[in-house]
Amino acid sequence: MDELQVRKTDVAVINVREVAELLGVNTRTIWRLAQRGEIPAPIRLGDRVVRWRLSDLREHLDRKAGGSAAVSRATSEGRGARR
Repeated sequence: MDELQVRKTDVAVINVREVAELLGVNTRTIWRLAQRGEIPAPIRLGDRVVRWRLSDLREHLDRKAGGSAAVSRATSEGRGARR
């Protein structure tokens, strides 16, 4: 990954639907998790614009998984895949 891609990832923000897809839950669950402090708080970019920093979510998932190796393994295996 080149330097520009890394910088884009560092500042990337995603909406509630994208967070829900990332975590494999519905949007209402995302709002509940955020309200309880179980995921990083979103940032408000405008009156009706709320986003999450992708870097904050990745760090949170790394901590929950016990390190980046576990997250990398889970994403490479295809989260939510039924066998």
